[in-house]
Amino acid sequence: MTAPRNAGGELLEPGRALSHEFHVAAPGEAWVALTLFAPGTSWERGDAAVVALEMDGETQHLVVAADEPVAYARILGRLEAGPHRLSLHLDTSLSAASARAVECRAIEVRAVADGDGAAFVWRHAPVLHYRTLDSPLDGAFTDTPLLLFYRPVETSEGRGIEYHVINSHEDAGTDLAHLLACWGHTTDIEWIFRVVRDRRGRIVREEFQGPEHATLPFRGARALGGHPVLQAATRNGMVTDRATSPYRAALAPVAAQPPGEPREGVQYRFPWIHRVSALEVARHEAARAAGEPLAPGGAAPVDPRAYVYVQCKRDADAAVPALEALIRISGAWHGSAGGRPEFAMQGDDAECTAIRLPAGARDTDVEAIAIRAIDQPPRDAMVRFVRAFCLDERGRPQAPFAAAAAGTLSAAAPEATVWRRTR
Repeated sequence: MTAPRNAGGELLEPGRALSHEFHVAAPGEAWVALTLFAPGTSWERGDAAVVALEMDGETQHLVVAADEPVAYARILGRLEAGPHRLSLHLDTSLSAASARAVECRAIEVRAVADGDGAAFVWRHAPVLHYRTLDSPLDGAFTDTPLLLFYRPVETSEGRGIEYHVINSHEDAGTDLAHLLACWGHTTDIEWIFRVVRDRRGRIVREEFQGPEHATLPFRGARALGGHPVLQAATRNGMVTDRATSPYRAALAPVAAQPPGEPREGVQYRFPWIHRVSALEVARHEAARAAGEPLAPGGAAPVDPRAYVYVQCKRDADAAVPALEALIRISGAWHGSAGGRPEFAMQGDDAECTAIRLPAGARDTDVEAIAIRAIDQPPRDAMVRFVRAFCLDERGRPQAPFAAAAAGTLSAAAPEATVWRRTR
């Protein structure tokens, strides 16, 4: 593989393309990490730069949403061995007026050879066409896909891979109060594609998460050398297998869900995602405060920095219908759900929550953390506490102030203190 290119801040300006030539040693799945920054844009205002990537007659678009240099990972597709050329340019027809140029700090192309153990993961990663409900490219200003990650799945038919996308927020579906209390994040994390193969390696099932959270068989097209094609179709991250938008993002599956951690453990490892989502929330909350019905009416504007984020992992057989987390400050307990099931962690993947800090309190004031079953557990259930943290002034996660503990919940003891501060 050709050595990485330190672009040194080369500018993508209107009418000026940047080309990068590279060589692939063996046939396989190629991907690129582009470190980009668009000065003058602001996701809090809802404007961004859009960069077009062109190679071998294929085009995809990348929304530069972060207000800092970020390495955006994108699939280039299956490539044969030999030389190739990647071209980048600023798409002014899709970019905000404030996006006068994009700085390209680095370009690094990598390839996963067919014989690599990770080849299956890369070969089946979906290509996602941008949502077009409000504009030619909604992701240029809202609910933009930021990261693709994966995790292994096991079924009666065999083993496979499930792909999840992290979007910057969601315009509909779950309101902000429930996102924080029930899920512990302000992004939208959804599984979008699942592929299963039998013991002989034959594909026996391909499916996606369609509107109304329906699991549907995939019968769509392929692109970039065989990748399944999906279309972002709703305001809460659901997809279809019929592409209608000409604009697409081929997010690279650069991260796996860490063993023993919830999905949010992936997001924690990409601090810039928290920042982008916090900026979008700030925009929505400012609009709501001005009278637009973008969030539940009557509530004070929500600041994601005013919360403690608690991430847990329950055992696969932990039949706990509804959980909440609690923090103790100055001897008083504060809960994420207030004892109300509708604000509890319940259902598949509901393993994280956020607890609003009392006015003036900080993470250093938290004395203890507990997990409680709102309803009596039908049997003993182990819940592992992974980490607790707050966001800094820029909306990025700070280092955990508490981590690595576990508690057992039972009918006789439905609450367990999983962490205590030692002074």
